[in-house]
Order: sequence, then C-alpha cells, then structure tokens
Amino acid sequence: MRRALICGGGVAGLAAALHLKRDGWQVRLLEKEPELRTAGVGLNIWPNGVRVLEGLGLGEQFLSDAAAMRSWWALDSDGTLTTDTDVSAWRQELGAPITGARRRRLNAMLAAGLEEDEILFGHAVQGYEQDADSVTAILADGTRLTGDVLLGTDGIGSRIRNQLLGGPPEFTDEGFVRWRGVFACADAGVPTDVQADVFGERGHFGWIPIDGTHAYWYGTIEGLTGLEEVTSAYGEWSATPVPAIIAASGPGTIIGREISHYREHLPTWVDGRVMLIGDSAHPMYPGMAQGANQALVDAQTLARLLAEHDVPDALKATEVARMHVANTMVEYSRLHFDFPRTRKEYATAGVNLQVERYLGLEP
Repeated sequence: MRRALICGGGVAGLAAALHLKRDGWQVRLLEKEPELRTAGVGLNIWPNGVRVLEGLGLGEQFLSDAAAMRSWWALDSDGTLTTDTDVSAWRQELGAPITGARRRRLNAMLAAGLEEDEILFGHAVQGYEQDADSVTAILADGTRLTGDVLLGTDGIGSRIRNQLLGGPPEFTDEGFVRWRGVFACADAGVPTDVQADVFGERGHFGWIPIDGTHAYWYGTIEGLTGLEEVTSAYGEWSATPVPAIIAASGPGTIIGREISHYREHLPTWVDGRVMLIGDSAHPMYPGMAQGANQALVDAQTLARLLAEHDVPDALKATEVARMHVANTMVEYSRLHFDFPRTRKEYATAGVNLQVERYLGLEP
C-alpha cells in the first residue's frame, strides 16, 4: 500500500488526505496543533470548490449547511449599486452554485472522513529527507515517519516550503489588516441569499451569507489597523448596509489579522517526492475569495495525477496543471487591494469584475 504523509490539517491537507484515502493510499495527516484548525469565520466556496466536495461525495452534506447565492451585489461606498449579478443559474451552467459556509463546519466535515489514527495532532514536522524510493518526515521530537510522498500543506509559514526552497521567501509588507465578523442577516436587514462587496477610495467591505440565518463580513481600510478606527471609517459609508452590519456583529465574533502573500511566485512547488499545495504554494489576498477553492482543486488534481503516474512525475504534472491558474488568482486577488483603482473600475465597468475574472479561468 502506498503511504502519504501530509503536513498540515487545513483545507488543503484534509482534502488531500480524503482523496488519497479514497484511492487506496495509507494516509497520515500530521497537524502541529492539538486539535482541528478552525481559525477564521467564513469561506466563499465557488463552483470550482463545490465540485471538488461533490467529487468526494460530500456535496449534499455541504450544501445542506451552506448558503447558496441568488445574486451578487457590488456597491460604491456612496451607496450606488454598480452591479447586481444573477448567479442563481450557476448550479446548472457551471455544475455547482457559489456558496458561503462556516469554516469550522467545512473543516469538521472533511475531518470526519478520516479515522482517529489517520490524523495525528500535536505532530509538528520540522523537515524531511528523501531518496529515490521514499521520503521521511522529521518531527520536532525527533520521530521519523517514512512514506512514498510528502505534502506540505502547512500554510503560509510552511517549514516544508522553507526547506524545499533553501530558505523562506520574501513576503509583501503592505500592512493590510483584514477584519472579519459574523452577524444575523435579519438584524442588519440584508438577504440570506445575496453576497455583496462595497468599494471605497481607501478600502473595501463585503459580506457573504454562511447559512440560513447568518453571514460573515470582511473588510480592510488602508493605513488603519485598530478595530475602533476601522469601525469609525466605515461609519462614513452610511448610505450602505456597512454600519448596520458592524453594529449587528457580536464583539466576540470580530477578529483581525494582517495578511500577506509571496512577493514573487514560487519558482517551483516540487522537490522529488515532496510537494507544496494550498497556501504553502500560493497564499493570496482574499480579494477573489479563492484561497480555499484553489486548495481544494490542488488536492483533487494531485490525487488524479498520482493515479496515473509514479510519484515524482505526478507531482511535476500537478505543478504544470495548477501553477498558472493558482498564480493568476493570486494576481487577481491583489488587484482588489488597489482600492482607488478597483472603486473606479467597478463604477465604470458595468460588470462584476470578480465574476468575470473567475469565469475566464473556468474549465
């Protein structure tokens, strides 16, 4: 039986473990934390991500908890509705809807497909060694585990990536802080089947329903890092639902985190029997809300090619198949953090640019 070592228990790691287990691999998911990772509040799972979940047999379960969108609004911070895009037909046209979901529920659903001995919590991987026939993960406590393939799914701080590249990459340092919160749609007077983005001269705000009653919001104001000053700035967007949404959010639900990505795309994701997927390979700003989706597609593509090729060839084929699309999403996501440009584009384009850019990369 072929053995896969997977270093990190986020969406990429869990999805890769499920795909490979289904294909007959023995999987060991090595997670440094003592329990399942649930950081963050909500996720925008687009048709590309939903199709992966359906391929794993989890589509019906996922959609029973998630919110499927009917429409997507884009607004200016002065209250002007610049586009109202009907996405209700995507289920038929693209094979799946665009959805919002609670991150905790998605991770728990993926993890439920693994046995207790297939997820090893409190196992931090420090590095690896390999030869022509196998690869060995070296844990922080000195334990060594050997397999046929090693996947670095340990995110933006990846130790696997650092060894693969010979050191850490350079990150962007623009100081953007992404704030997120959860609110009841009824309390803010917004629909439960419409996601929306609001564009201003200095920042951006959006919200996405995540079940039948609640939504999560996200926002960044350039140059501001504290919640109080960010909230004050959004108070000026009084012609939009933004102030009401923030007011409807319980203080305990609001979190902020500085975000970044690699200043330059990685030259490779592969070293022999070792491969990076998900955020360790291509972290991105959340401008396109594609981080989790790209991780899901990475895992699906890798499993398919491992079924067709030996390990080193499969990893290189996955890199070839995935690098262009994932890196393009990184670039598209960055565009949405050029706030004056994005505001002007949405005011004049007459189309939802996120939708258009996504559809341009649909298979």
